Amino acid sequence: MDEVLRLCADRPRRTLDPGEVLIGQGLHGDRLYVLIAGAFEVRDGEVVITTVREPGSFLGEMAALLGTSYGADVVAVAPATVAVIEDAGAAVASDPDLTLAIARLLARRLRAVTSYLTDLKRQYAGTETHLAVMDQVLGELMTSGADAADAGSERADVPDY
Repeated sequence: MDEVLRLCADRPRRTLDPGEVLIGQGLHGDRLYVLIAGAFEVRDGEVVITTVREPGSFLGEMAALLGTSYGADVVAVAPATVAVIEDAGAAVASDPDLTLAIARLLARRLRAVTSYLTDLKRQYAGTETHLAVMDQVLGELMTSGADAADAGSERADVPDY
């Protein structure tokens, strides 16, 4: 993450107090943020997806790469400072070092998710539970070329994830 912090050394900074929203889910923005200090929760509605604490972490990178709206709220849970990358789509397109840093982050996340799903597949293979479909989920994730994912459940009694 030191590499990312070096890439952002000359970028403007923004400070946030606990409870302040850095990124609003569903809003379209063309900013990418890099955590300098502090902590943020990534939330989908009332569900906390993760807490980001590591300096050099990207926030808003998927929307910047895809040119879409932000997929989650990002809320400060401690006093925080971020580097701000304006016109993120153009910055990612023109700066190979930035693009590579984001690609590495996304590859690490994909590896973690794939490992988790593979473990679930091993645990539930041959059972009659809904988790036995992990081989299908993995196959779809690995071959998906879809422009957008519609995450959630088709069941009315299960909330969207």
